[in-house]
Amino acid sequence: MVMTFIGAAYAANFSSSSKNWMVCTVTVGWLGMALGALAFAALLQLRVYSYISIFIWNRQATGIYFIVPVLYMGILSIIYSGLSFILPSSSGFEYIETTNVCAANGGIYYFGMALMIIQTLVLCVLLFKSRTMECCFHEHRKILIVSAVCIVCEIIVVAIQHVHFSDDKQTTAGVLKILFSFIPQHVYFYVILGPPVYHSLAHSDRYLQSYVDTIEQSELSHVYELIGKCPMGEISDMSDAGKSRRASMSSQMSIGSNFSGNEPAPECSPPLPRDTNARQSGALLSYYSSSWLPSIFTRNPNK
Repeated sequence: MVMTFIGAAYAANFSSSSKNWMVCTVTVGWLGMALGALAFAALLQLRVYSYISIFIWNRQATGIYFIVPVLYMGILSIIYSGLSFILPSSSGFEYIETTNVCAANGGIYYFGMALMIIQTLVLCVLLFKSRTMECCFHEHRKILIVSAVCIVCEIIVVAIQHVHFSDDKQTTAGVLKILFSFIPQHVYFYVILGPPVYHSLAHSDRYLQSYVDTIEQSELSHVYELIGKCPMGEISDMSDAGKSRRASMSSQMSIGSNFSGNEPAPECSPPLPRDTNARQSGALLSYYSSSWLPSIFTRNPNK
């Protein structure tokens, strides 16, 4: 999101005394497009691919199934960044001083458009492939919502680029492009990342117990264990152990408060430290750890 903002801000006709061809290439071509739009599109594809790998193929992506998607994510952005730097201003990026705008000409514009079309088609194919996945938390529905918003906003941004705006309306056009470039990323956060983060902070124990119960009732424990690398029984045991520790501490504190005079209150044992075992402490919300990076980025330690 930061990369998209930097690139879009320069493309939106905001005043900058240092703006020139190189600045346009770096901010718009490298940051805004290569590390912004293309990287976000690749992130959506990798997330859907991870869903297919886990929920349909019932395995974690390792080996060639891990390397190829990662290379695919990076190669398109690298190629676009290289071309934006190599191509001359007549077919690459150009700074128009009269309107203070960074413009993408001919070759680089159509190449970027072709990459976005390819990314969209690949995303649609992956979404179609994942239509039969069985899940507990509406993962497929959520990624469909984000993908639909992304495609619609992409079409709107392209349409704005082809609408003729007068010189005094260039800032308005730039603001609209920034707005519709940010909407998919915000939707991705609020639909996929936001809910588990909020619930885990606001009422983690109740959320964790509900999470485990939902998975166990659906008989998909073996699938979600592939994602979290921790059996559902261990997660449930950790939740129960946490409740027992808090109940014990509360009981001891209430007993201590009944003592008066010079008689010392009974000593309360300090709270047990959080389990530092990586396999357990990371398992509480390990399923949602793939919200930041697809689960294919996590290798199986047993292999």
